[in-house]
Amino acid sequence: TVGFLLGEAGYRAVTALNKEGLFRELEKESPDLVILDVMLGEENGFELAMQIRKTSSIPIIMLTGRRTESDRVVGLELGADDYITKPYGSAELLARVKSVLRRSKMTRTDAPTEKREVAIFEGWKCDLTGRKLFSPIGDEVVLTSGEFSLLAAFLRNPERVMNRESLLDHISRKAAFDRSIDVQVMRLRRRIETDPGSPRLIQAVRGVGYIFSTKVEWSES
Repeated sequence: TVGFLLGEAGYRAVTALNKEGLFRELEKESPDLVILDVMLGEENGFELAMQIRKTSSIPIIMLTGRRTESDRVVGLELGADDYITKPYGSAELLARVKSVLRRSKMTRTDAPTEKREVAIFEGWKCDLTGRKLFSPIGDEVVLTSGEFSLLAAFLRNPERVMNRESLLDHISRKAAFDRSIDVQVMRLRRRIETDPGSPRLIQAVRGVGYIFSTKVEWSES
């Protein structure tokens, strides 16, 4: 089982067989990662992922026997950080877990004296050191690890066309498929664009990729 594999690899894993068990464990624990089977007993894993995302940015890996791209798109649209199709090997699973944890920075501890790298654009403030985003009115906007990694890539390359290949380098390449970047961009637009249907900050460049079309200023604190 997944729990056994994680335990053998040195992780402390807690398992749940249904929705009630899952949310009971989430209330008791503050886990670094949720691995969610699309078919969790009689529950729909997509719906559970959506419920988790309403209150938490905890990384989510989804497991499924479905191989269609549409299912993977749904998983990413709901905020999953990775999507693994069955059957999979133990080495692949552990590699994906390690990758997602590394990208989420949830295992990182900052030194008290560490300077924080902050990007400022259109009134927004993004603390790349603490991986936090604040709106122009000062509200914190919660992003998934994939969304934050994509935003960081744009902030470090403003007003420069970035192709999908280079953007994939900043998120999980193992989770990549034809539409993965497009889905992540769509989710990020919903977070930072005034009108996601007519985006001004993240613009598509036909046949190439995307451009973050605004100036970015940097500060340290």
